[in-house]
Amino acid sequence: MEAKYLPRPDGPSLYYRHWPVNVTRRLYSGKRTVFLGHSQPTHSGMLQPLAAGFRASGWDVHSGDIRGHGKSFDKTSVAGHLDPRDGWKSAVEDMRHLLERSFEDTPWQDRLIVVPNITALLTLEVMKTWPDLARHIVFISPPPNQKTLALFGKTFSEVRIRLKGADTPDEQTLHHLYSFLGAHLKDRRHLADVMSTDHRVIQQVLEDPHGWPTPTPAYWKQIFEGMLSAWSWPRDAQMKPGTRCLVVFGGEDAMLRDGGFLPPIERFLSRIGIEDVASERVDGARSALFLEEDKFSISGRVLDWVQKNRRPEADIREVGVEELASDILNRISETGARQLEPDELVELCYNAIDDDSRWTEIIYRMIHEAELSGNVNEEELHERISRLMPHWERAFNLNKQVMMSATLGVLLESVIERLQIGVALLDRQNDLLHCNGAFETSLSGLLPQDDACQIQETAKARVKSLLAENEAAVISRQNGERLIVHEGKPVGFQFFPAALKQTSLQRHGPASLLLLRVQTGEDTSETRKTLIELAYGLTGKEAEIALEIAEGRSLDQIADNQGILVSTARGHLKKSFQKIGVHSQSELVARLMAGPVGWLK
Repeated sequence: MEAKYLPRPDGPSLYYRHWPVNVTRRLYSGKRTVFLGHSQPTHSGMLQPLAAGFRASGWDVHSGDIRGHGKSFDKTSVAGHLDPRDGWKSAVEDMRHLLERSFEDTPWQDRLIVVPNITALLTLEVMKTWPDLARHIVFISPPPNQKTLALFGKTFSEVRIRLKGADTPDEQTLHHLYSFLGAHLKDRRHLADVMSTDHRVIQQVLEDPHGWPTPTPAYWKQIFEGMLSAWSWPRDAQMKPGTRCLVVFGGEDAMLRDGGFLPPIERFLSRIGIEDVASERVDGARSALFLEEDKFSISGRVLDWVQKNRRPEADIREVGVEELASDILNRISETGARQLEPDELVELCYNAIDDDSRWTEIIYRMIHEAELSGNVNEEELHERISRLMPHWERAFNLNKQVMMSATLGVLLESVIERLQIGVALLDRQNDLLHCNGAFETSLSGLLPQDDACQIQETAKARVKSLLAENEAAVISRQNGERLIVHEGKPVGFQFFPAALKQTSLQRHGPASLLLLRVQTGEDTSETRKTLIELAYGLTGKEAEIALEIAEGRSLDQIADNQGILVSTARGHLKKSFQKIGVHSQSELVARLMAGPVGWLK
């Protein structure tokens, strides 16, 4: 893979990637080129497996990051931000620049575009003035051409700009958008679950330093304005005859609502002159299926369509926004889809302090009412959201405080203060939130400080200094942990417990634990048991049995020691396998010894 920055006159240089064709695999005369796009929470660096799939079939592969995504940012165009006035226009120009660079030596008939999410919208914008852009265009889970949804998002973002400013990361909008998208999913534990059913895929996105940014209100305003613009074409704009299009989506697709929003998209594509419009539903997938090449063979499906080996067609019943909102409201609310009075909406806001699904209910109610009116009035929608926003903001902040206090309370009372080792709680940026006395003692021994006047501030600086030494240490994608080394010696261990996954999505929310060895203390078996419970989400009994296995005891011995049946011990062990992600006792022992518990022994 070759990578470089492409300078831009009015913004950050664009990070551009190129996977040159493997000449030995080229199956065609001439050069065939595919451009791969990324989604809002991802970037081109995550597309390596997909790129490899196309390259293995003899295609030259290109990709790049739109400004505000991945590595395409600078001091004025930060990650997760677009200019509130013309950010979308600039992003369209970025997209066109990347496409021009990718296709400069490739004829129309040998060009292929595969674009998900926002890059699908950007491609639609480029197509307006570039009718012979590519012979084959594939949209993966594109944002739908549903005006009410886009207007609500645009209006909500404008109100947030007035309240919070245009360029401050806004986790509330991120939270509500992904909660709204995921409301219909059967299994949802985290906001990011709309991307995939595979939590390893989600964890990789969350752990990527350039993935899952918290966008600003200005970013969302521009995206929703782009959603309106991309599906609105000049009357005489038509694509070159012979252009083909494939829409790919997941069986549980939050963006296209499992395909219910597909028919209007197909009608639109036919109207702009695309003669061959096909669609494919990928069962078991969600909206980020382009990240799961190994599982779903997206490149293979696309190339089968390109080569006309098959013509997929998803047989989907069309679902309108009003029907969708009504179904969701009847499922999540006792009052169903009936219209609520303003004071009832305010009450819903404060009910969300204890049950944040109420915010999702409010959004669906506003969209349902706007859709029922037949013609969405943007001014009325803006006024309704503005009246409700002060209550919404207050309730959201209270909800965060409750969640944070509960998490901190459990950790402080049951874990951190009673462990016989140094333990600190850090956020996603590795800022120190809390630590016990043993941690401060050990940290002072490692990194002495003369100024004792600002203990907490110097502790924060010391932690930053210690972790800065270990920036090159790769955090395990699967296990989310790393060894901390100081002056060539292992001194600590950082890990990301499952119990902190939800709070880690918040700005400055607890995300990881940092352990330091205490020189004068002794690590007890109770300390190891508590750590394994926290690190892997095990129950007390599961932790005890797992530790005994790690110490070389058989199931018969463990059952005898604990006064339980062997079958009961085996049942606890099986659950430990599932939670830790192993399949045998030898794997379990290796996993524990490689983690924080093994490091303490």
